[in-house]
Amino acid sequence: MSLKTHKLSLSIADKAICTDLDVCFNPGEFWGVMGVNGVGKTTLLQTLIGLRAIKSKNNSGHGYITLNQININDFRRIDLAQRIGMMLQEYEYNFPSTVIEATLIGRHPFITGWQMEDSLDQQIAISALKNVALENFLERSVSTLSGGEKRRLNLATLLTQNPDYYLLDEPVNHLDIRAQLEILYLLKEKFSHQKQCGIMVIHDPNMAYRFCDHMLLLFNDGQWLAGKTEDILTWENLSRLYNCPIHLIKETQHTLFVPHLSESSNES
Repeated sequence: MSLKTHKLSLSIADKAICTDLDVCFNPGEFWGVMGVNGVGKTTLLQTLIGLRAIKSKNNSGHGYITLNQININDFRRIDLAQRIGMMLQEYEYNFPSTVIEATLIGRHPFITGWQMEDSLDQQIAISALKNVALENFLERSVSTLSGGEKRRLNLATLLTQNPDYYLLDEPVNHLDIRAQLEILYLLKEKFSHQKQCGIMVIHDPNMAYRFCDHMLLLFNDGQWLAGKTEDILTWENLSRLYNCPIHLIKETQHTLFVPHLSESSNES
């Protein structure tokens, strides 16, 4: 089982996102996707799940994407949703609902017609809420949640869906440092032990180095680098990626990347 891009080239408004991208995302792997703001990381995730066509009015390109050697365009939407799920960077709850009702949305790909959620669906949703420390919020209105609590609810919904591939667009955005660590530990353990795969947009190279075993770097001209984290996340590659000097601090148990921008560079 694998999610694979085949000579995938994407661009928006004549700006290249990636050119001839050949990457295979396998079960058990946790990928980090990094690049400057506006480089197209979200667009790539949306393309991987089929929300954006490779060729459309505003998104040009070529190549194709397969899941288990089948073109993702050949899947029914409900079948694809059982295998690939996405946590959006921002998600608005437009209808009044409780936390448990919002979480149960993750079970919809597995419910046909006008069927209602059953006790098993409820158990799966409650377990997901426990994993993100929201088990005491079941009947709370979503509108009363903080930004960080809504972010954890977004993840609980995806955990309830429980697809083979998790596409995560900045999943720890709005979370405090302890919550970030707890969520990333949860995801890393899930992908490694349950043989699922995570593909996560992230901006912090230190968190990426700590939790991701593979990395995909998107440069601002369609070029890219992909491979094992220890090979891809270097100070040279990060300095090129962000057009900013990155210093490496390596100790016995820790590897840290520290950006350095002088005051004179900032003023210019």
